[in-house]
Amino acid sequence: MIESFFAALRVVCPMMILMILGFTVRKKGIISRPAMKEYDRLIFWIFMPVLLFKNIYDMDFSQGFAHKEMIFAAVGLLINFAFCLKFPSLLTDDPKKSSVIGQAVIRGNYIIFGVAVSEALYGEGNFGIVIMLGVLVIPMINIFSAIILEAGRSGRASLGKLIIAVLKNPMIIGALLAFIFKGFNIPVPMPVWSVIRSIANSTTTISFLSLGVGLDMAGTLGDKRLLLWSIFLRMIAVPLIFMPLAVIFGFRDQSLCAMMVIFAAPSAVASYPMAVAMGADGQLAGQLVCSTTIISIITIFLWTFGLKSLGFM
Repeated sequence: MIESFFAALRVVCPMMILMILGFTVRKKGIISRPAMKEYDRLIFWIFMPVLLFKNIYDMDFSQGFAHKEMIFAAVGLLINFAFCLKFPSLLTDDPKKSSVIGQAVIRGNYIIFGVAVSEALYGEGNFGIVIMLGVLVIPMINIFSAIILEAGRSGRASLGKLIIAVLKNPMIIGALLAFIFKGFNIPVPMPVWSVIRSIANSTTTISFLSLGVGLDMAGTLGDKRLLLWSIFLRMIAVPLIFMPLAVIFGFRDQSLCAMMVIFAAPSAVASYPMAVAMGADGQLAGQLVCSTTIISIITIFLWTFGLKSLGFM
């Protein structure tokens, strides 16, 4: 029990410290939120795609793909997507708000939290299954988010726009490039690889600092009913449905950790700029990122502690 408690602390403490540091830096005026938004663009367009490229390129595919994990993740996301298309419209008549709620519930902060949680539990570099599943999860959540937001904007989702949106996503580009380089055995020159490795190694740190800078407690005082419903759905209902199922299906250790990140991580930072770009309620999207990120410190700790105590992870 004590070992499980400290294992859970190892997961959340680094994330919490970095976010507190980022929040403090902003409060002291060292860096402003508008300035950090430029860093967020850098993280989204450079850091996360490079991290994804490095980890896919580093992977040993000779042992095959995690087919069982991929099937479970895909089916789970499909079920969640069907729910997110319909249920949020029962909470509000405003499609700009309902589409934001749907996106928040389907789109977890997968890569940032996946790498951080896996390394905290299993040691540095031990997040292969997270990255492998990311090849499937990242395109799916981007496609589903685009469909939900497009449906909220125009009442239907244009296939052409969706394809373009997915292909322009920098993480998809990073993953595709990694598969091309890996599949054709294209070597990466050592000076270039050194830069790739340096960027990838700093991604988690700068991402959590950015989350801290963006935290705005005063900004969460909007529509409390919609906020509470969204937080409940993303942080409580979805993991309570899919995590027990993952255990029943026999997932353990790193595989179960990956499922926890897919279904229990907070709403992705990228959901805010995407909501703004597609004409949805950007303010609500930002509030949901902030609220779920803060609450995730508690929920991720509880999930980790509980699963470790039961010997599942």
